[in-house]
Amino acid sequence: MKNKLTLTGANVLFFVLTVVLLGYQFVASILFGDIFIRNPYYVLMINQVLIGSFAAVYCILNRIDIRETFRIRKLEIAPALLIVLLAVPLYLGAVMLNGIVIYGLQFIAELPKQTLPALETPSDLAVGIAIVAVMPGICEELLHRGLLLTAYERRGSYRAVVIVAVLFGLIHFDITNLAGPVLLGLVFGYYVVRTGSIFAGILAHFLNNLIAELIQYFWADQSSSERLMLTGQELLGFIAVGIPALAVAAVLLHLFRGVTEGKTEIIPPISRPGQDLKTVAGHWPVAAVVSIYAVLMIMTLFVMMATKFAI
Repeated sequence: MKNKLTLTGANVLFFVLTVVLLGYQFVASILFGDIFIRNPYYVLMINQVLIGSFAAVYCILNRIDIRETFRIRKLEIAPALLIVLLAVPLYLGAVMLNGIVIYGLQFIAELPKQTLPALETPSDLAVGIAIVAVMPGICEELLHRGLLLTAYERRGSYRAVVIVAVLFGLIHFDITNLAGPVLLGLVFGYYVVRTGSIFAGILAHFLNNLIAELIQYFWADQSSSERLMLTGQELLGFIAVGIPALAVAAVLLHLFRGVTEGKTEIIPPISRPGQDLKTVAGHWPVAAVVSIYAVLMIMTLFVMMATKFAI
């Protein structure tokens, strides 16, 4: 007989995984120094292996129904096609949100440019797609739109989508890349809840990261600047593209809602939003992760501010 996935168990798993991800990166940076820091693909690969294996092993050890927890069901053609059409508009919307945050922060802090290895050849692109698009598309979705979404869905399907989207944003541990992932997490979760298939989230996540890799390959910024900066004109450009893109996404999401109507059971919320916030944020594993995030982001901002205003 299979056991039921518990919310407490899922939250504790998320907390332990967060500590492991941060801990190994800290230790590895000390032991291997520049070799580790200058090869972000190593970090990405290890992260994804840990994320995917934690989710899968937890279910196996606790005899939890993997097919039900991870929503391993066929994704129909109509919603899949709409997910493909939504990929570019959503990517542009996420870039706009991150751009707004970056533009505001650059006035108070020195934002380091965070880049992946240069993609100079087709083989580089293939490796980049495998590590940046395929692995996160599978591993991160198994954790977030699989295990965590299923655990939280007892609070209501759409409430679970929102909660997990926030956790998805937090686990990136990057204040300049928080708003975008939260937006994408909301939509990915909506896809999975409406279709009942984890493959909806995997497809969407893969496409988003694939777009990022293709842009880096074909239109990589060759600037030698180590600072992350946006001019007012660039920000206006992001907004001028991002807002229409989100409008297009809204229309396509309406169509998506139509083709998925009645396909799955949408669980109604069990409490008001304020009570949900109090209950979720008050649970110690979640509170601990939020606290760790807040402390690290404050420390990071302090260092970046000190760098910017150093005499």
